[in-house]
Amino acid sequence: MAFSKVVEARCWGVTSQNSDTRITMGDSASDTFTQYANPLRGTLVWDDCVYVLNKLAVAGGATGGSYTVTIETDAAVVGYTGLPIASISGLGPNSPASVVLTNLHNSPGSPLPTHMTIDQTATGGAITFDCYAFAKQYRGVLGTPGASTAERVIRGVMIRGTSYSGGPFSSAKGFDADETITVGGASCSNLGLHRIRLWDRAFYWVQAGNSISGTHNVDIVGSINGQTFAIAGTTNSATGVLNVANERLALGSYCGGVSPNPASLIWTEVTAGGVSDARVIVLAKTGRGSMSKS
Repeated sequence: MAFSKVVEARCWGVTSQNSDTRITMGDSASDTFTQYANPLRGTLVWDDCVYVLNKLAVAGGATGGSYTVTIETDAAVVGYTGLPIASISGLGPNSPASVVLTNLHNSPGSPLPTHMTIDQTATGGAITFDCYAFAKQYRGVLGTPGASTAERVIRGVMIRGTSYSGGPFSSAKGFDADETITVGGASCSNLGLHRIRLWDRAFYWVQAGNSISGTHNVDIVGSINGQTFAIAGTTNSATGVLNVANERLALGSYCGGVSPNPASLIWTEVTAGGVSDARVIVLAKTGRGSMSKS
């Protein structure tokens, strides 16, 4: 089916993994790893991408283990590693043989995947599976100056919650209260997102610093006709989900993966505390679009 120009590839093979691990693309058998070339290399953003676990089995019967499998990127945004892309939890002896991973950005697309983390959430039998990807991409039209890539994508840090010369915070305590920050103002860079009204694919993450207390939420906000609305966020509930030092969370899209250009960022301190050196990160890509003549 070469006409469709779709990459259909086996990305990981895991056999009898009975502990936590984080691996690049390749085969891992009983903690012996063989690396191979990334079949999705060559683009930072796949406009459409689906990850499937096949031949999934967890040994041990009723006393078998439980696992969470997460696909991450170390390459999509310079200087940032372990940014989550897709995940599935609760894998155990009764799981079906084939499952589709949940896109954590609620998007059809995916940043370039580079790593897989297997988290053994309950001890027991070992896990075995193959992970495949279906992926397709198109050429973008805009890039970020100084983004260290010739690809036409926007990527970088929108805001960093720490003190530095010219930064928005006068002390190192970062976010320690509810705040609304204007995107494109002195505190929060738009990285060029203002140049297109609607982005085809946009991926936002929040990363906590090395010191955190309390629980926190983050929302990316757009506007239309003078009214604001949430584009993407950590959660739809009142529960704070950012609560672990150095934690990296995908901000789920409320727009199905597309993104109007953001107008502001809302940081919500759900329970009392602060986050030092937190970052909000973005990777975005778009075409110009076309219109039919009436």
